[in-house]
Amino acid sequence: MKVLFVVPPFAQIYGSYRHLYRKGFLNPPLGLCYLAASLSRGGHEARIVDGEAESLSPDEIVSRAREFRPDVLAFTATSVDFDRARQIAGVLKCALPDTPSILGGTHVNIFGPQVLEETPAFDFGCVGDGEDLIVELADALAASEGGRLAQIPGLLRREDGHVLADPPRPVEKNIDRYPFPARELLRNELYVRAVPRRGYRQTAAVMSSRGCPYSCVYCAVKSIYGGTRVRLRSAENVLDEIEKIVNRLGITHLGFNDDCLTLSRERMLAICEGIRKRGLKFTWEGLSRADLVDRELLTAMRDAGFVRISFGIESGNPEILKVIRKSETLEQIEEAFRIARQVGIVARGSVIIGLPYETRDTVMQTFRFVNRLKGIDQVIVNILQPYPGTEVREMVLRGDGGSRYVDGAASGGNLRRFGSATVTVNDLSGRDLVFLQKYGFLRFYLRPSVIYNHLRIAGWKTFAADAVGFLRSIAGV
Repeated sequence: MKVLFVVPPFAQIYGSYRHLYRKGFLNPPLGLCYLAASLSRGGHEARIVDGEAESLSPDEIVSRAREFRPDVLAFTATSVDFDRARQIAGVLKCALPDTPSILGGTHVNIFGPQVLEETPAFDFGCVGDGEDLIVELADALAASEGGRLAQIPGLLRREDGHVLADPPRPVEKNIDRYPFPARELLRNELYVRAVPRRGYRQTAAVMSSRGCPYSCVYCAVKSIYGGTRVRLRSAENVLDEIEKIVNRLGITHLGFNDDCLTLSRERMLAICEGIRKRGLKFTWEGLSRADLVDRELLTAMRDAGFVRISFGIESGNPEILKVIRKSETLEQIEEAFRIARQVGIVARGSVIIGLPYETRDTVMQTFRFVNRLKGIDQVIVNILQPYPGTEVREMVLRGDGGSRYVDGAASGGNLRRFGSATVTVNDLSGRDLVFLQKYGFLRFYLRPSVIYNHLRIAGWKTFAADAVGFLRSIAGV
């Protein structure tokens, strides 16, 4: 069977901030690469069309699909980009009406059969890991045995005008057995990031673990099948994949997509030791929590080529941190950034404004906290978007802490975190939050010390490109 994976163009969901997104955060479609590798191992053929990275129009995507003549069309979508996936799936369904399509990703994991009931462009849905399911689906379709479809755990399917949900697939504990992602199907040169002290570099995405055990109210992990089950790949398995990326593909910067890279301290130390023993030369970055790093760990990571760490700060108000169940203190956050600076790792922090119980005073408290942090090099200011499947969405629907949806926004049609707001809270209107987002960025980045620091880290060429993208985003052009 020939399976075509499609990534719809979606940068417009970031509004004017798309300039910053494309240069600093565009990720290769790692999940689709995993599925493509599984199909290849199962004897099928796969191709990936990344409409976002390749800047393709819907007509160009259709042309690619007709050229490949797939037996199955496959999509993945979060709730943020689901509308774009639905639109492109509809266009392809018109062009290739006899080609079945399947949707995976967090959106269908949260809403289940409802997605297929409301979207006729999708014939199947995947709940849980897709590596085995996509192969079993291709096998069943190749054999033209409809009865086999009912034996695929985790599959959503249509039958006699109804959407049926088969029993869930057991959560796979040994994720080492999945093949390494088929990165050779991508135009890898399109995925770049500004790497500290090295300029823009081609970047590969890696995921060394799946799942997150924490209960932050703004995250939908609890609503995703198996989402709270932490599954760690072994250090050796991760090292084998890194070696393939660096030595065979020639990519020398890796972005780890783990929800929390340092969840297992001992495993991370083993990975760092393995990088040194194998003589692998590359740089890498990832996300963690302030309470899960220490000087010894960050020093070992730095010595293994780690150059940038991202921490979720979320708020500078301790009471709001308790409300959102961040399970961290401001003191722990300060200590983590201080250690990162001391060991020579660039540190990025992110905050959310517009949370329940937020006021103009608490927003300004957050900005003051961020600006006085010793060791923070970059900041991202997000406006709260209560994603489907999150507890904070239920809080806003109830009106907790003075929060409420802007008229018509509760349906979830606009889930952008930049340049628009779907909530109001206490004395802050949606327009106020949009203004404060810009103000928070400008207040942080226009300080002479930060400008000098960014120039020192980025270099003139990258600094100039970043500055242009930043100013275009803030100006809304």
